[in-house]
Amino acid sequence: MPDLIHFFAYGKLVNDDYFKSKGFEYISKISVTLSAYRLVFNKIPTAPDAPEGLGWSNIEPTPNNAGMMEGILYEMDESFLPKLDEYYQYPKEYARKIMKVNRHDFILVNAIVYIAQTGRTKPGLRPDKATMKILKGLRKLHSMLYFSRLMNTPTLD
Repeated sequence: MPDLIHFFAYGKLVNDDYFKSKGFEYISKISVTLSAYRLVFNKIPTAPDAPEGLGWSNIEPTPNNAGMMEGILYEMDESFLPKLDEYYQYPKEYARKIMKVNRHDFILVNAIVYIAQTGRTKPGLRPDKATMKILKGLRKLHSMLYFSRLMNTPTLD
């Protein structure tokens, strides 16, 4: 039996088509929540041609440790870990942490989570419409409240 990892996806990798287009495969997936964190678009892009003001997805603690964010927990073969590290440009751009996520049956699972490195974020950045179009396909995976808040995120273009 192969060694398996649990990976908490947020942002574009939650979209099945995008996930697979990046060469990833999963054994199973389930919607989960991460307490006291929120999705933000404050990650400074590494692409040299990125427009001014563009922000990539990241997560950050919520004020007062209140609230939660939604994402997908992928169960994957451990052989995909180097590919995840490459996608997130770990350790230069993102840190890799093990955090507890809540499945909807109230079971806590330790999952790999990528969070932007200190100094690689900037306030006031926004996602582009192309990113939001990918995220729009997540309607059935997230609660209506979370999804509608996500879709009301102001974009750069």
